[in-house]
Amino acid sequence: MKKSVITAAILLFSVGAIAKEMYRAPSAGDFGTYYILQHEKIESDIHKVLTSRIGKGNAYTTFTELKINCASQEFFALAENEEDGAKDMPSTSLYDYSSRSKWSRLVRGSSKYDLVQYVCKNYK
Repeated sequence: MKKSVITAAILLFSVGAIAKEMYRAPSAGDFGTYYILQHEKIESDIHKVLTSRIGKGNAYTTFTELKINCASQEFFALAENEEDGAKDMPSTSLYDYSSRSKWSRLVRGSSKYDLVQYVCKNYK
């Protein structure tokens, strides 16, 4: 038992799993609540995150997997999925669209802007 708990803890730590961590609260213009569900540092300035946005009234959850480049302040969308209701983790596979994605610049005030600022500040 003790060995399996330690193994699980090491596994969670090695992939950078974190508890649901809010990085953007609902506001007058956007009623969604945004969370970081998983974080992994890939290189010194590159991070990979799994995020969620829970819509108004817990009607749906959108999951997005991204790479973040803190040096260039850009993001690269890897995959996404939307599910009914408020969910802590995706229950189905995310749709991979990384082959059609590109590194994108931030728009000040957007949820991606807030995400990149949060990750680059808190996961140095």
